[in-house]
Amino acid sequence: MPGVKTFAFESRGIGRRDYSSGVEMSVEPVIRSYQTVYSEWDLVTVPAGADLTVDIPIPTGFVALVSDFFATFPCLTLLEMKVQAVSAGIVGDVVTKSGYGSVIAHLPKSFPFDDIVRFILHNYAAFDVDVDIGAVGIYTSVENYTLTVTP
Repeated sequence: MPGVKTFAFESRGIGRRDYSSGVEMSVEPVIRSYQTVYSEWDLVTVPAGADLTVDIPIPTGFVALVSDFFATFPCLTLLEMKVQAVSAGIVGDVVTKSGYGSVIAHLPKSFPFDDIVRFILHNYAAFDVDVDIGAVGIYTSVENYTLTVTP
């Protein structure tokens, strides 16, 4: 090309040459195929001054890797959201959080659910509240998640 000068030079420096073509964001293994967006939303009414338990089943043969949970409601009243994982009858707490108007919980590392995502909501107000609840992540088959193949 006219007007363009190119120069050849030798690389200098300490260390080895890096021939990698990409940058890894995490040192943990990441499922890169056979996955689908997991999003479950529901509208529930939480009675005044009481608890409401909502179970969201995971489809049989799948694992949901969920990192975001939310509860939103149209008033500035205090609501507590507890999320639990239920697997083969064993219950484990995942997150507990409270807020006014909305409760949003983001996990830096997704939590695997293989049976039920359980929301327990407590309404501190003296009136019933309509609450949108939800969980967002990805899901894949148990076979791909555990990297096993059944004959």
